[in-house]
Amino acid sequence: MTRDLTIFVNTSDNFDDCWVPFFTLFQKYWPDCPYPIVLNTETKDFKFAGLNIRCAKVAIGETRRLSWSECLARSLDAIDTPYILYLQEDFFLEAPVKQDILEDFLAEIRAGHADVIRLLECDGAGPWQATENRLLWAVDQKAKYRIALQAALWRKSSLRAHIRLHESPWQLEIFGSMRAHRKSEKVFCVNRDLFSKPGAEVFPYQATGVVSGQWERSIVEPLFAKHAISVDFSRRGFYDRNAQKPSNRPIIHKIYDRLRSLI
Repeated sequence: MTRDLTIFVNTSDNFDDCWVPFFTLFQKYWPDCPYPIVLNTETKDFKFAGLNIRCAKVAIGETRRLSWSECLARSLDAIDTPYILYLQEDFFLEAPVKQDILEDFLAEIRAGHADVIRLLECDGAGPWQATENRLLWAVDQKAKYRIALQAALWRKSSLRAHIRLHESPWQLEIFGSMRAHRKSEKVFCVNRDLFSKPGAEVFPYQATGVVSGQWERSIVEPLFAKHAISVDFSRRGFYDRNAQKPSNRPIIHKIYDRLRSLI
């Protein structure tokens, strides 16, 4: 079989404490993964026994801090496969990956029937429409999150075309989705009736293990304890939804960001 897919784990050096847990669970629940892995680091290197990992190190030699989107674009440009499985370092696997279903979905993209197939839909995504393929739903052209950064198979050129180098992840999802409303792309997700129940997920994880830079206690504590994964939780602390402060960024800057992204 042609190996035309790369497992792309988007991260940054500040999240290096997530890498050992991520790859410990990845190796356990996808031990026969046949695809190369790219870890999108800025300058750091990382290895994990038994896994074929290449660190992107996209910021080597830079004198300034690259934006999130610049790091993403540089790493994608260096990948030589036409398709990627987009992941992030806090998508901690909880059960075996269904590689056979992934291969079926990848065949849909290879055949030109899809540009992206999302493997997990969060609350607030959609609306969707059923398709002739009972495994897949079509994401509505005007969906608020037509661009989403959960686990997904992507035609690499399609993801690359959505990137604006000044944008944050949040801006790519919000403003990128607005731009995508005007683009003719084939955006699909898994049939939630078939693949959302416990044990049925194609890439089984909860969204997400880190929230606003802090651990999501309800996800990581029981999962890491179950697999004897030792982590210093004090380094980033636990996310407290009741203690979050509203952004004090000037409204004029927010308006500027929106106009810049939409243009």
